[in-house]
Order: sequence, then C-alpha cells, then structure tokens
Amino acid sequence: MLLIHNPMKLVVLIPAYNEEADIEKTILNIPRKIFGIDKIEVVVVNDGSTDKTEELAFNAGADKIISHKTNMGVGAAFMTGIRNAISMNADIVTVLEAHSQFDFKQIPDLINPILNRQFDVVIGSRFSNGPPQDMPKIKQIGNKIFSKLISFMIGQKFTDTQTGVRAYSKDAISNIAIVHEFTYTQEVLIDLKFKGFTICEVPMRVSYDKKRKSRVVKNIFDYSCRVISIIIRSLIYHRPILAFGLFGVFLCAVGITAKLLTISHIQGVSVSLSSGLIILGVVNFMLGLLASVVFRRQSFTEKEVRHYLKDSKDLKRHRSIPTDADNF
Repeated sequence: MLLIHNPMKLVVLIPAYNEEADIEKTILNIPRKIFGIDKIEVVVVNDGSTDKTEELAFNAGADKIISHKTNMGVGAAFMTGIRNAISMNADIVTVLEAHSQFDFKQIPDLINPILNRQFDVVIGSRFSNGPPQDMPKIKQIGNKIFSKLISFMIGQKFTDTQTGVRAYSKDAISNIAIVHEFTYTQEVLIDLKFKGFTICEVPMRVSYDKKRKSRVVKNIFDYSCRVISIIIRSLIYHRPILAFGLFGVFLCAVGITAKLLTISHIQGVSVSLSSGLIILGVVNFMLGLLASVVFRRQSFTEKEVRHYLKDSKDLKRHRSIPTDADNF
C-alpha cells in the first residue's frame, strides 16, 4: 500500500497597477521556503499598467504574470488572480499589495491559522496594535468607520476591513463570488462570512510611506461613496429580506405617520401620498421575499457546480494515482 503525500501549494497573488517603483523589491522579499508548504508560486496580475511593472515583475522571478489590456480595477485584478490560483490547484492563496510596506517575514503568521485548519480566511490587520505610524488621520477615521460598519453587518468584530493583505483557504477561494471591479476587500468579507466561512485577524507590522499615493483611494469622498454602494449591494444579495424589509418598514412608517398627522389635523398630507408610501413599503417587503428565493436558488446552483467540478478533479487525480497492481 502506497502512502500518498499531498503537497501543499501556496500561491502569492499580487495585483499591480503602475508599481514599477516597488514590484521588484516586493517579489524578491517573498520567502520561497515556509514550514508546512511544499511549493510557493508568485502570481502577478498586471492591471493595465503603463510603466515597466510587467517587465520588472518578470525579472524579479514572478512565476506567472497575467496582464489586463486596460486598467479594470483592483477588484477585477483580484478575481483574475483567484481564477488563476484555482486553475493552478492552490491550497492557500496569500494576497499581498504591490508596495513593500508590510513585513514579509510575517507571511507564515498569515497562513498558519489555515495550515492548522483553524480558519478559512486570515486578515493581516494594520490596526490590531493601534494605527500605523505616519498614516494620515483621514484614512484612520475612514478605516475605523468602515470596519465598524462591516463588523456590525456580519456580526464579527474587525479592526481592518480595508487591507488587501490576506490569506484564503482552498475552499474559500472556490466560493468567492464578487462582481464589483473597483475594490474587493469589503465585498469578499461579506460574501464569505455570509456563506459560513470562518475569518480571523492577525496583527501585521507595516511601515507606512507618507509620500505614497494610494492607487485605489484617489479621492476619499468618491471612494467612500463607491464602498457604501458595494456594501449595500452585497447586503441586498446576501440578506434581501433584511435590506428590502428595512426600506419597506421605513416607507410604511412615513406613510402611517403622514396619515396620523392628517387625522389629528396637525399637518395635512395628501391621502394618495400617504397611502402610496404604505403600498410601496409592502411591495418592498414582497420584493425582498422574491429576491430571497431567487438568490437562494442561484446559491444552490453555484454549490452544485462547485461540487461537480471538485468531484471531477478528485476522480481525475484518483485515476492518476498508481495502485499496487501497477507495480507488477
């Protein structure tokens, strides 16, 4: 009887856009030997860079480089990388930012909870031990607000929901489904948490560069509006009854209040307006019920497809394993 050792493969995914100043240093600093990992491969997703990012990534030893023809957004680059990691049969995917502000010696700390089968997703938090030195106050405030909002939504406390430094298990990457190209950090957390995956944070050391300009947060107001839109859409997809129901309750409450004000002769409000608001509130709740059925059926179909693909891969791998009879 042969004992089969399944080698553990770690894919380090780096989305990059115009990162010629840092990409080479980042790739060279990635450790190529980690306890518990048999093979480490670096994948760079060049998101339509107009500088030498692709050339320098190749010279630095990236194992695979995928290039978008145009800049599609970090969310699109992330999903391109995830799809490639799945095709490469990755057991763990670690996502790093292209700049070299994080301590690469902590990559083992990031993947250990997954190697030990404790968690499915690990977030490298910059705020576990307080805010990073030299980080602008406006970014600290924004991160705190969004982290509290995401924590409230999914029922688990996080200190850093904006960081891109994370690790994902094989099952987690197979179940990621995001649709927004702008960014992915908040949507992935909401998506995987509502699908039942376990998530934790580990503290990460970071050396913040005050001169560096973010490739994603170019305008804090525009970024905030886009992220809020992503959060709302994610909530509608995963909790449609709650999302539509809350809005429906609000409309009904306004309509009922308007009717009470009219009846009490405090303020005259059109009967058609107050009745219309109540009807819209009820309709919103019904839409929530309908959306819940549709999204559940879609989720069930996705799971069936994933199970089919997994079973097909397992069968193919089983057929490739030599048996005792093959030795005679």
